[in-house]
Amino acid sequence: MTGHSHSSTTDSTTDCSTLKPHSHDDSAPIEILHVEPSSRVAELLAAFADRTSDRFVVRSVDRVATALAAADGADCVVTEQRLPDGTGIELLDDLRRGGSDRPIVFHTTCRGAAVEAEASAAGADAYVRKTASRGQYDAILDRVRSLVREDRISERTAAPATDPVVSRRAED
Repeated sequence: MTGHSHSSTTDSTTDCSTLKPHSHDDSAPIEILHVEPSSRVAELLAAFADRTSDRFVVRSVDRVATALAAADGADCVVTEQRLPDGTGIELLDDLRRGGSDRPIVFHTTCRGAAVEAEASAAGADAYVRKTASRGQYDAILDRVRSLVREDRISERTAAPATDPVVSRRAED
């Protein structure tokens, strides 16, 4: 697997230091933090990411606690709702309370409309139900690519107000 990082872990001591700070560059890799208790599903998303584009870097963890520690370096979080130490909605709430505005996509076995509505109300950017179809992974990656592109564009348009180099040029 060239250019991609994928590891599935079962504890909250995972070293996630390889995740880079969020980039504003459209050609920069897209770092996905995949929060998924099933190693098989984690492997499938990473395999589809490898096959789809050399721009995806997938880091898989299986717990809320590990995800909270690793989320700062990710461009997007893809999470299951049912996690060993909590829920995807709890993860989403914790990330939003912590100031993260990174896109969050649910990829879950939860089929109830109530869970989907709760995730949406909490600020989820997309909700994809797990199916037997492998096409779901392409759909997730397409959605992640689109969300990250939108996020990077909005950060670029906001950057001049806070960019010290741009501010200095404006003062000259």
